[in-house]
Amino acid sequence: MVFCSFCGVQVPDNVKFCTSCGKPVPPQTQQAPSQPAVSPQPQAQPYPPLPGSKYEPVSIGGYIGMMLLMLIPIVNIILLLIWACGGCRKVSQANFARAMLLMLLIGTILVILFSLLFKLFLGDTLKSLWQEVEEIKSIIPATGIE
Repeated sequence: MVFCSFCGVQVPDNVKFCTSCGKPVPPQTQQAPSQPAVSPQPQAQPYPPLPGSKYEPVSIGGYIGMMLLMLIPIVNIILLLIWACGGCRKVSQANFARAMLLMLLIGTILVILFSLLFKLFLGDTLKSLWQEVEEIKSIIPATGIE
């Protein structure tokens, strides 16, 4: 059975005109049976880490606390060494400590390198500039204002 596309009435298969409105009915074509739609398979969600697990992420407050502890000289290096060598309960805290130690090492190397380059390229210039300042001080009488 076919439906008329103009009035919506059901029309028998072998009829060329609608019995209700008289409009021509398009010939019915044989349709191949359609394949059933494939529904997506549900993906298994990973389990969240158990509370107190070493894989549980460090909270925002934990990171803020660690950053504040990094502001205390000498204590920061001691804590970083302890945390990096496994003296903490969370993996992310150990990774943070390792990253901070690496940054500290790179920063120290860069400071030493730039200090040596500064002394190498500008050391003589600064020494001669300092000698000229001392000569000017010896020429100008002391006024008591330093």
